[in-house]
Amino acid sequence: MNIPDYYGDVSLRLTQVLDASGLREDLRWRRINTWLQIEELERIWYEILDGPDARLYFFGSQTEATTIPGLSPDIDKVYVPHGYVVLQDLQFWDPCLEAETTLFMVADESTPPGYVKLQVVQRDAQMTVRNYQDETLVLDSDGRSVLSSGLFIESLRNQFSKLYKTCDRHGPALTISTTGIFFDFVFAVLSPCWPDQVSRRMSTSGNYNWPTRPMMDVMKQTALLFVPVGHKLSPEQHLEWRMSFSLAEKLLMMQFNSTQYKCYAMLKLIKNTFINVDTVENVLTSYHCKTCMFYLIADTPGSLWHPNNLMLCIDLCLRQLLSWVQCAKCPNYFTPDENMFIGKLGGSAQGKIASTLENLLRQNGRYIIKIPYQNIGENVIRVCQSIRMELDCPDENIFHQTISHLSNTLQFFCFCSVNYHLPKVSFFRSRYGPRHEIFNTARSIFCSALGTHLASQSLKQETYNQEALIAAHELLLYGISSDVAAGKLKLAAFYLAQGKLDSMEDVLNQVDANFTHIVSEQGYILPQDNTLSTIVHENLSTVNFIQNCLAFVVFYSLSDIYSIPKVLIFEIFRSMESKQNVISFSLKRAAVTAKIYLYFLQHHCFHLQGKVTHRLVALNKIIWVSRDYYQKLHDIMENTTITLQRNMSAFLGHFTTSLNLISYCLKQERRLMDAFKVIRLSIKIKNQHNAAMWQIATFISSFMRIVRSRQ
Repeated sequence: MNIPDYYGDVSLRLTQVLDASGLREDLRWRRINTWLQIEELERIWYEILDGPDARLYFFGSQTEATTIPGLSPDIDKVYVPHGYVVLQDLQFWDPCLEAETTLFMVADESTPPGYVKLQVVQRDAQMTVRNYQDETLVLDSDGRSVLSSGLFIESLRNQFSKLYKTCDRHGPALTISTTGIFFDFVFAVLSPCWPDQVSRRMSTSGNYNWPTRPMMDVMKQTALLFVPVGHKLSPEQHLEWRMSFSLAEKLLMMQFNSTQYKCYAMLKLIKNTFINVDTVENVLTSYHCKTCMFYLIADTPGSLWHPNNLMLCIDLCLRQLLSWVQCAKCPNYFTPDENMFIGKLGGSAQGKIASTLENLLRQNGRYIIKIPYQNIGENVIRVCQSIRMELDCPDENIFHQTISHLSNTLQFFCFCSVNYHLPKVSFFRSRYGPRHEIFNTARSIFCSALGTHLASQSLKQETYNQEALIAAHELLLYGISSDVAAGKLKLAAFYLAQGKLDSMEDVLNQVDANFTHIVSEQGYILPQDNTLSTIVHENLSTVNFIQNCLAFVVFYSLSDIYSIPKVLIFEIFRSMESKQNVISFSLKRAAVTAKIYLYFLQHHCFHLQGKVTHRLVALNKIIWVSRDYYQKLHDIMENTTITLQRNMSAFLGHFTTSLNLISYCLKQERRLMDAFKVIRLSIKIKNQHNAAMWQIATFISSFMRIVRSRQ
């Protein structure tokens, strides 16, 4: 192989361009660590809901930090439901196993490489079950009672459809909608250990001791997942499960050095730019590229993977892919007998892809100038021509998506914490207290929700339960550290319910002072443009950024009505569905944006204190902030991106709630006509499930009292 003389220089310049495109090493680890926090946070929630042995894992380009603007980022959520465990040897069977269903892995001549059947084991005996069928168990060709992958997905779809508004099946995945956000779930069952044959092969794989022995020891401790997907050419496809080593692959990806990381990212860019452009499906996938990286790293010395060899490493990967395409076989890294091209590479696709790869290799690296994503090709040309460029600031959009997912996950905790109260919160506090700092934020959210609930239960009684109020106060004090405003505003509302106006005013002044800093409000709206610069320049962790720079939406539930302002009770009962006469799960709560709620509480507090000037200042603030939100609403209406469309319903709800609070304040000022105009605008924007309908009734009552008084 002839290596062009300019490869070393171009490799260093390409590295510089990729750093500026969002693939810088420090940014890579910030993104990975943030996604690990999101994964752990959501895993806690599903452990609370489904049991301590339920598992949730995140995979995909977002968690690997290998995506840049222009590429379609993907997140695969693999959920392992409660009650299943897979054994690979019946001698490890234990009658004390906590699993409701114990399965035995069957891999023989009837199952293709990389696939297995899962035979049921009797609960009271160390033997498998035969000739028995039920809702998810069927008989295979040998009369074994095996868990059907197809029926397994369908049974879970039926369960999830009772909890979520949208729950559609797409192959092995379920597309689920909650609070206007869509995500895909892939279900799996797991085995705590690997098959012996895989462990032995991995121990002897590679000519250059990669993975290293310590890496192998850690990898073997990861679970082996079984995904309900059968081999495409198998007659018993509906009974088979594919072995997935995704957890081990995730560990291997984290061991990539900077050059290996950028090489993999470049393979994905090349694939999207040149290879998959003429095909209906993605014949060559990111997983094929990842597998290629695993094999090449294992078969080459570590000294090769250096920044000045980046172009050479890319070419070596392309040659490896070409050899696989030509022989129509891509071996799985963990189970080499499995050909991952089966069912994908056929017909004219093989010739087209082989021809494209050959053409790229003949260009000796010149193909990189044609890569359009983030203007990488154009920037390489400019850098190679020694044109001065500002390449020291990575693209902030890369990190915005990650921060937004973490903050929206915590936002989802805010939403769910008002619907799952005492036992769930207590379980969370006792079990997850000492873990990572992100859990302090999550725990604060739960404690704030529990404190509000406990206060409401105490205040609704004729004689207040002082011990319960003290406990509620302690919980609310702990909850103020969740973010800039939401926890503190709930504490202020607690003081309002007890008539402690001086304490309420002190808390509101603290929140108002915090809003003078850089604050991004999370009404399902993406963070502001200065997110990354704030984190990097002030050396903040992502958790510190959330606690110091984000303001969550404030959520209240039906059980909180005795500890919240009266107008928010209207918001809780805004759903009047005449056909079913029930309140839907997603609507049985009040949600108000933090800044609007701050100025509303200030106006309410100053009104009760008789501070006229302060009261009018707070009213003007809430009006001006709502005008700013109205401009945001207009911008969203003009934007047709999928993300904003999904956020539309939630944002409309927050905006109409803001208008309803303004109307309430105007009514307190006896500006009834102005208040009525605001109510009309609220109904015009959102004419269903709007609490303004309740307020109209109060307006009629107020007008009638005025008329009677004048008579």
